[in-house]
Amino acid sequence: MLSGDLRSLEPTLSEPVQYKLCFADIDQPLNELIGREIRMEFMGKRHCIACGRSVNKTFQNGYCFPCVRSLAECDLCIVKPHECHFHLGTCRDETFAASHCMIPHYVYLAWSSGFKVGLTRKGRQLKRWMDQGATAAVVIGEVPTRRLAGELEMEIAKHMQDKTDWRKMLKEEHEQDRTLAEVRDEVIARLAEPFMQYVLSEMMEPQKFVYPREETFKVNLKSMNFDKAPLVQGTLRGMKGQYMLFDEGVLNVKKFAGYRVAFDVVG
Repeated sequence: MLSGDLRSLEPTLSEPVQYKLCFADIDQPLNELIGREIRMEFMGKRHCIACGRSVNKTFQNGYCFPCVRSLAECDLCIVKPHECHFHLGTCRDETFAASHCMIPHYVYLAWSSGFKVGLTRKGRQLKRWMDQGATAAVVIGEVPTRRLAGELEMEIAKHMQDKTDWRKMLKEEHEQDRTLAEVRDEVIARLAEPFMQYVLSEMMEPQKFVYPREETFKVNLKSMNFDKAPLVQGTLRGMKGQYMLFDEGVLNVKKFAGYRVAFDVVG
């Protein structure tokens, strides 16, 4: 049995993607446990993933309220990069900005619950795509700062969704009607001239992902929630994105970051 404060599912590119269940101090490989009965029990304690304080409630996937109010990584501009306010001199942490925001970013197209646009720091794209449960993705442009990447993303999002529908992503019942290359060409054709300087002159090879799941398993979209039912127990059927898939439902691991959980293989 393992116990500790949950963090997330950590994917590694392979075929299929290899997953670890990450706690604050230890990791548990999961692929080898598919088909086994898993028991995960919330032990009633929550700790902020940043400062470690004990809290009754967490925010933004694991932070306490004071950290949400003070940390740069919890600022609104992280989820809305086009609203970056560094140039106004109001950044919460300029050191954080220098290492996370004032660096090259990729704007990409992906297929998850449908075609979507997104952005991520250059060099982090594979993890970003796997965390979102994308089955295919390709970089469309490289931009020097997070804010500019956000502006390009918003421009593309005028004609394309920028969010993933987790239900459709997990069910995998929808099919692509066009290739990523075709969608990329359509996106570029609509771009305003100021954004064209960021578009890659040659298309990168699209990255494809295969996620571990028992072949005959039909996903049950019931959300498992430690706040409503502290015990999650069932046969592990697969993983995709940040979700563990059971017969009884699906568990979004990252949603419960900071929760003290006991983990055991019981069958």
